[in-house]
Amino acid sequence: MADLALVYEDDVLRVYYSEQGRYFLSDWLGVFRKGAQLRRAYQACVELARRRSQSVWLADTSQLPVIDPVDAKWVADWFWPEFARAGVRYMAAVSPQKTVSRMSASRATEGLLASGSMEISVHESRAQAEAAIAAWQAKHADD
Repeated sequence: MADLALVYEDDVLRVYYSEQGRYFLSDWLGVFRKGAQLRRAYQACVELARRRSQSVWLADTSQLPVIDPVDAKWVADWFWPEFARAGVRYMAAVSPQKTVSRMSASRATEGLLASGSMEISVHESRAQAEAAIAAWQAKHADD
């Protein structure tokens, strides 16, 4: 993580930027929060994405706890559309380790994949997600 510069931190999330890899890393910390506390972390991701248009993200949700159903709906209805409008082109995600958290995350992403507003891939490890980002960037180098 020597190349990663911390650009946001709270008790739910740390976000880093890799100059060398040209991507953001959102590292979800596994702390259960809901309502305004959780939404603040998601809003920070949108604000950071707006600062670097055409951004690429690695979302490490391996420690993500269950998302409250009301918050999952907010993520689906507000966060994903805003994140895409902020210019995110691709996101490689590390899936949550716990089955119940995976189900919760799936509810929060319903409709996003069908919308086609940005490309997403899901991986079992951060290393796989980093490799996917490198491959995506190579494929889109001339875009």
